[in-house]
Amino acid sequence: MLVAVEEGRSVRRGFWAVTGMALRTFLRDRTALFWGVAFPLLLMGLIGSVFGRGGDLVFTTSVVKQGDDPISDGIVAAFRQIPALKVKEEDEATALAALKKGDRSLVVILPAAGEMAPGTTAGPGFPTMLPPPGRGTAAGTADLAGLPEPLRVRVYYDQAHAQVAQAGVAIVRSVIEETNRRLTHRPDLLTVEAEAVASKSRHLDMFDFLLPGMLAMTIMSSGLMGVTWVISTYRERKVLKRVLATPFHPAAFLAGMVARFSLTNLLQAAIIVLVGVLVFHARVIGSYLNLAALAVLGSITFVAVGFAVSTVSKTPEAASNLGNAIAFPMMFLSGTFWPKEMIPDALQPVIRALPLTPLVDAMRGVATQADSLAVHLGGILYMMAWAVAAFALASWRFRWE
Repeated sequence: MLVAVEEGRSVRRGFWAVTGMALRTFLRDRTALFWGVAFPLLLMGLIGSVFGRGGDLVFTTSVVKQGDDPISDGIVAAFRQIPALKVKEEDEATALAALKKGDRSLVVILPAAGEMAPGTTAGPGFPTMLPPPGRGTAAGTADLAGLPEPLRVRVYYDQAHAQVAQAGVAIVRSVIEETNRRLTHRPDLLTVEAEAVASKSRHLDMFDFLLPGMLAMTIMSSGLMGVTWVISTYRERKVLKRVLATPFHPAAFLAGMVARFSLTNLLQAAIIVLVGVLVFHARVIGSYLNLAALAVLGSITFVAVGFAVSTVSKTPEAASNLGNAIAFPMMFLSGTFWPKEMIPDALQPVIRALPLTPLVDAMRGVATQADSLAVHLGGILYMMAWAVAAFALASWRFRWE
């Protein structure tokens, strides 16, 4: 019994000794401080200054088709050809719910198929794509010209982004006007009615968007580049081998390394938030405690991944190169610098599989939408699964020399 108690005390003393030593080493390392604190702030300032004046980069637009008809298909096809619109076809309830949550910029509800072509369905009189000027069919024109009153194309936009959303409404209006001009002699056959909808979203500028992404990126970089380099260097210099030759418990050493990177990530995150708020005027409307909890969870996850990566690298240089090869694609694909919706649909399954994606989503949800952690429970559990799997792989392959 006394032996077990003494062993427990030894492990705790070793844990705090390694943690303190590693923290002192980090604070004295100017290179680590630059890449961990200064570089993310410089990057945020550069991207925010260059792109922050341009408003929304893309309008995520839900289009609701109330039945299948060629005119609706042609309008949707025209929307998809506009780079500023990211089109998603959804039902009305889902689209409006996403708009109220702040996940959509616009919702466009087209008239029902029967209203678009009374007494007909998708017949030969209505082309499946918008035809060039002057080539509308006589049958289609006759049916359309006989409509008693204009048909409404309802457009809903986020009230919190009303000024920016007007540009998106103008794009929709131009497509509808072109549809009228090409398919009928009536310029008012289809009319656009725009209406604001209150949502959870607030008016965000580029720095508000970037700050949580930079926090997540810093945490990821610390694990994938910092841990892999440190462990590989310790192995090359025989530090890990000497640990085994002492009464010092190996588990305390590894736990101390995890604590070291978690604490330094919290310190880096605090500095980045402080400078982001005071210098770049970024706004954090959610809980700082929730952000801190996510930072700790992200640190543990990526420290585990870093340990796993270090087990397949024989030299610090190889570990650094492998860490960079994994980190940089995640950095640009996970929504750190721009919305994930801007990335091609073919890459969306890859984006959803990356461990950085749920961390960016959760931090951005907490910082900009005041989300609770429960809202992002699925992403949190996914990161925990990554941590468990990475620690299991690292334990199986870890080499002390």
